[in-house]
Amino acid sequence: MCQSRLHLVRSVTGPGKVLVEDMDGRCHEVSLLALEPSEPEPAPGEWLVVHSGYAIDRAEARDAEIALAEVRRSRLCEDKEQRSAS
Repeated sequence: MCQSRLHLVRSVTGPGKVLVEDMDGRCHEVSLLALEPSEPEPAPGEWLVVHSGYAIDRAEARDAEIALAEVRRSRLCEDKEQRSAS
């Protein structure tokens, strides 16, 4: 199943493409073709919502940090549950 996830822009790699880092620290290139063309290209440090290799929306930094903190908390709970079940 594909999911949209938050990614942090690390650099612009060419026209319509940026290098992003996902929540797990992996970097990869994504296309900007699905973003609103009237807006400027994202700059390093901006947050994007990425789905199947395409940036589909922008995210406010504060909202992205809140979402990432929740994902990390959720993962910690899952890890604790798995360890206690073993």
